Amino acid sequence: MPLSPRTLGLLLLAAALPACDTTALPEDGSPDPALVVGFQSEPSATTLLRYARFEFGAPDAAGYECALNGASYEPCGSPLFLASVPEGDNVLSVRATDGAGRVGEAATVGWAVENVIATGHADLIPTTVTPSPVAERSWRGIFRINCDFSHSLYDDPIVFPGQAGAAHLHRFYGNTEVDAFTTTESIYTQGQSTCQGDQLNLSAYWIPSLLAPVYDQTTGARQLDASGDPAWQVVPAVVGNDDEAHEVFYYSAGVDDLASIQPIPAGLRMIAGDHTTMPGAEQSTSVVRWHCQSWGSDAATNPPFSATIPACHEPDRVRLDIFFPSCWDGVNLDSADHKSHMAYPVSGGGVTQCPSTHPVPVLRVSYHYAFGVRPQYTHPAERSSAGWRFASDMYEVTADQPGGLSLHGDWVNGWHPSVMEAILENCVRAELDCHDGNLANGYRLSGTREGTQSEPTIVRGGLGG
Repeated sequence: MPLSPRTLGLLLLAAALPACDTTALPEDGSPDPALVVGFQSEPSATTLLRYARFEFGAPDAAGYECALNGASYEPCGSPLFLASVPEGDNVLSVRATDGAGRVGEAATVGWAVENVIATGHADLIPTTVTPSPVAERSWRGIFRINCDFSHSLYDDPIVFPGQAGAAHLHRFYGNTEVDAFTTTESIYTQGQSTCQGDQLNLSAYWIPSLLAPVYDQTTGARQLDASGDPAWQVVPAVVGNDDEAHEVFYYSAGVDDLASIQPIPAGLRMIAGDHTTMPGAEQSTSVVRWHCQSWGSDAATNPPFSATIPACHEPDRVRLDIFFPSCWDGVNLDSADHKSHMAYPVSGGGVTQCPSTHPVPVLRVSYHYAFGVRPQYTHPAERSSAGWRFASDMYEVTADQPGGLSLHGDWVNGWHPSVMEAILENCVRAELDCHDGNLANGYRLSGTREGTQSEPTIVRGGLGG
């Protein structure tokens, strides 16, 4: 039987080892007992999981080297987490080194990864719905999912890893356990998901909270919080309704050559938009943008977009779009500024493609939120979204200077790689419009679930303490 998603572990017990040097062996040619690696336990013969975790040790080892499937040995440590291993047969080899640079005999463990779609999974639901081709002058190919709100924290595991409470107020979707201490390993091995696909889509999606002033709905007076500062309230997004789904996260093609697009590597993390944006330096609406739903904004045929939150009147909706870069450097899953390992496609000569600095096109991630303009979030006379702000806005929002300049989003990939590969092949490369988690192969992803939906106190307009 396959190991469960929470208990997969390949525990290696190694003895001290020295470097590919026959002098490390006794004169009779037999292995030195102190240099022989032994496995404490072995994995199941088969599993549906595309990640693996190993623990190993040797009392006198100075270091370790690991090799997966015959690749070159590379320095490694215990525990070792592999975010993505291929389907089929796999072999991990581990050997230890001593302080003299000698390497001992390697121990190996083998296991097989089955295709989760062919084998079946609780989060794959049979469907007879066949996605339609994308509309002309629309997306090249697209996959859409819906998510419910999970929880809210003053945390950011990308920008402030290990620093609880160091960020502005964020609203998290997807993996239910995301906080300041989230790592690539914990994304895959902890929590559930509020998004369609649950265990097959443990990715983390987050944006700053959208906030509205609190008014006395009779007098229109601005209300104060417990500290005597102007009070703010969170405006919730329209998400999580499976009966009338509003897909908020899209995966699509950012370049013209669909065959060149690769799956997003497991564990990749990135940021789109700039949280430090101030008045006078508005961001490009090709990356982040706001609009009223009533505008009917469309990049192809009707392109009115705003760099700031527009004054949309009841019962309209405020919409935001965030487009992540889709060209990867092919090496790094993150970078010091959390952006340099990624780039946006460039257009020239009638072709949109990746720049030479970031030559690997991957699926494009984008966020598309809608926020209802309702009486509890508006001034009783204005009845609009005027005065709303993003929790990351570091300037005063006034009648002359709308909020929302700091629009940005964060994302960490926690998709099961086999499902990510199916999204790319079946929907995007096939130029289909796959709604509601439909994988275009007779299956759709399971529905959304509620997170804790916890909301901390709003401090300093969402900037935190």
